[in-house]
Amino acid sequence: MKRILVYCWGALGEAAFTESLRGTGRECITFSGKMNDYHADGAFAKEILELIHGKQVEAVFSYDYFPLLSMICNTNHIPYVSWIYDCPMNTLLSGTLGNENNYIFCFDAWYTEKLVKLGAKHIYHFPLGVEENTFAKIQERESSDPKLRERYGCQVSFVGNLYNGERNRLRRAELSEHTKGYVEGLICAQMLIYGYNLLSDSLNQQIVEEITAKCELKLGERYREDSWQMAADAIGMEVTAREREHILRALSDRHSFTLYSSYPVAEGVRGKHLEEKGYADYETEMPMIFHNSKINLNITSRTIQSGIPKRVLDILACGGFCLTNYQPEIGEYFEDGVDLVMYSGMADLAAKVEYYLSHEEERLAIAENGNRKARDAFSLEKRVAQMWDAVEEDILK
Repeated sequence: MKRILVYCWGALGEAAFTESLRGTGRECITFSGKMNDYHADGAFAKEILELIHGKQVEAVFSYDYFPLLSMICNTNHIPYVSWIYDCPMNTLLSGTLGNENNYIFCFDAWYTEKLVKLGAKHIYHFPLGVEENTFAKIQERESSDPKLRERYGCQVSFVGNLYNGERNRLRRAELSEHTKGYVEGLICAQMLIYGYNLLSDSLNQQIVEEITAKCELKLGERYREDSWQMAADAIGMEVTAREREHILRALSDRHSFTLYSSYPVAEGVRGKHLEEKGYADYETEMPMIFHNSKINLNITSRTIQSGIPKRVLDILACGGFCLTNYQPEIGEYFEDGVDLVMYSGMADLAAKVEYYLSHEEERLAIAENGNRKARDAFSLEKRVAQMWDAVEEDILK
């Protein structure tokens, strides 16, 4: 396959993926039209079909999964390739998941196994990738504008969503006292455990039904019912929100802490050394933040069961020091204390922040190792080449 249509909807890293795809010798056509309905959008489908037939497109790609693209590709007998970097991805509950022409690459091993059980035919566990020249680009920018180091330099930083807005439906739901108490117990228990998600296995039918009803989690007739997992994910989002707020409050009381997030912090969460800087642009600001923060925190969303979040790889690609919670796949691919540092709880996190802020040489050496590992093992161009080789090999079987 030499001519690929890439649907650009605003996913992080689309431009880098497109350049990497071209680097494999394939022609890349991009399309960024707005999709108003994931299953039925006639105007969008017409534009895509005109490109497929007019440009003799041989495959379609997108980050994350769009049922309409799957249907179009299935009808036209060309592969639809999607690379999943969000979890959960509710569009994967679409009845189109089992389409023969789907080729799904998923960053999370646990989620990959789940999708197999849901009927996905061509599916691969496939961690994300990073641009090999990210660090060099940062150095070039800093040499031309030395003030960037001062602008983005800080002791501890976190870039990410606090899940304290409308997306957190559980926080706004009016649950019964019984369910509220039960869920509160689950949240407190899950916050103490890393590397294992106990939420789904700890629910019962009554709790699931109340959460899905009160949080309005129904997806519609075009989707499979997975109310158990959706209820667990709603609780997982609140666990993530609580954990991030707790970490913010504890660390920003003791250290200079810079937060980049779209939503403001609630008054009770704000420590005396917290500086809020709002949204950070992924292409222009985030690399400078990751490179110039002494400690970059990764606090993985509790809806991600095993995979390496994109934030971890981005921090390492920028030459930043990454302090992250334990995740099974982070532990599989990276060496703790050598490539990055993992924490196992709040006390451990606080101690490691203190330690690495005062041990600069050790911190910089770990950041350098992590950068080397990310570039070597997670090269985006190599991963993109492997992806298309896998698709072509499967087609030729």
